[in-house]
Amino acid sequence: MEKSKINIASKIEDYAQWYLDVSKAWDLFEYSPVPGCIVFKPKSVTLWEKMKEEMNKDLSYLWVQNLYLPLLIPMSFFEREKEHVEWFAPELAVVTHGWGKELEDKLAIRPTSETLFCEYFKTEIQSYRDLPILTNQWVNVFRWEKRTRPFLRTAEFHWQEWHTLHETKDEAQKFALDILFNVYAKNLRELMAIDWIAWQKSESEKFAWAEKTFTYEPMMSNWWALQICTSHLLWKWFMEQFEVSYLNREWKQDHPFYTSWGLSTRSIWWIISSHSDQKWLVIPPKMSEYKAVILPIYWKENADEINKYVLDIANAAFSKAVKNSVPVKWEYFKALIWDDWEKILVDYRDARFWEKITDFELSGYPVAIVAWQKEMEENKITIISRITWEKIQVDIDEVKDMIKNLFEQWQKILLEKSGERIRENIVPCRTIEEVWKAIEDSKFAIYEWDKSDNIKDSKLEAEIKEKFKATTRCIPNEWQFKIIDDFELKRENTVKVIIARAF
Repeated sequence: MEKSKINIASKIEDYAQWYLDVSKAWDLFEYSPVPGCIVFKPKSVTLWEKMKEEMNKDLSYLWVQNLYLPLLIPMSFFEREKEHVEWFAPELAVVTHGWGKELEDKLAIRPTSETLFCEYFKTEIQSYRDLPILTNQWVNVFRWEKRTRPFLRTAEFHWQEWHTLHETKDEAQKFALDILFNVYAKNLRELMAIDWIAWQKSESEKFAWAEKTFTYEPMMSNWWALQICTSHLLWKWFMEQFEVSYLNREWKQDHPFYTSWGLSTRSIWWIISSHSDQKWLVIPPKMSEYKAVILPIYWKENADEINKYVLDIANAAFSKAVKNSVPVKWEYFKALIWDDWEKILVDYRDARFWEKITDFELSGYPVAIVAWQKEMEENKITIISRITWEKIQVDIDEVKDMIKNLFEQWQKILLEKSGERIRENIVPCRTIEEVWKAIEDSKFAIYEWDKSDNIKDSKLEAEIKEKFKATTRCIPNEWQFKIIDDFELKRENTVKVIIARAF
């Protein structure tokens, strides 16, 4: 796609349209004839699969096992508890007919899987010896949404949902924190290069059936919050409602402690919104499908020589020979692939330098390697960063170490920018008037919240939603940002809370 033919909205003047322009220009999605749904195109699927791959590694260390439960859930499961069916009723897509007749027990397309997991757990647990049960599934879910936006909120999306059972409350809490810090936090920071404010949701913002809900709340590049993922300590409520029990160590019937967690394809929105700029998409190096994009610049009759040099560059980048070459787009873009599925993309078009570099800019990939006739003669290349825009000329035998070092630097730069955005835009507020000003200035407000009065708490949150179009995002942990640590609580029975507008 030629950048000169694309109109992109101003990120400052029309953030929503800017986001759509970037997503569409990079060919991440296509609109679908199904209301509220999109086609996840190969490039967005690649980002999701990268997250899935890395998180599965971390899950395996915790001995969490993947499984798949059915897509359809009997409506009778939802109706066992009035609150549960009321919560999801407006969003449920229901199958009413099957086998040519109306179904007696209608089937809901999975909006979430707590009820089905409860039925499954009954078959898996008899005594304390069966605990813990640590399960996860990577699946699609469906919820009718009134207002949709690609990746952020679609009727059908993809996610992972962990569901675990534990013998004791302390064990459930410990495992919850293991997931929080050793899987979610690790991948958000190290893989996606996104910093965040994290910890507990308020009573009115938590999952309806949870004793506690934890969340990650990064600040997007328009200074709004976006809930990245949630984790719920459900304790025994679902277990009691669905009669999941076991023989404990005293050989008495007991209910296990239950946790559930979720991260979705909304994460693709986080990456676009957090890192991209007015010059299009930016992909964190560790999320990139390709280690580099090689841009051979042809001159007169030197195509064969330059193409041979491209292979020399690619082999030097991995210190081993290319295993295969496959077409990616048209006949001009090809992926060079190695045994371990490392990949480099080559733009073989006979086009001018500015055309190739602007298309590289559009792609979002972190690094371009330019090969000219003169550089080939000197056995050199030029490395161009999509993240810092620096240009570095190196000898071909230095390319491997140079790319490795630059990837680490650029990944760190993106994470630092994400954290800096939060640090510079949290405002300490002592009054609701100060909160209002902070929200109007597109800041995160930190405020002293009365945790001892849940009725007062809920009324104040309702007022904030109505007047400010904002919400309490989380009760933050103390160790994340100095400005949060330095905010002093001056009354009894209060906590610090972050208030912000959010997607």
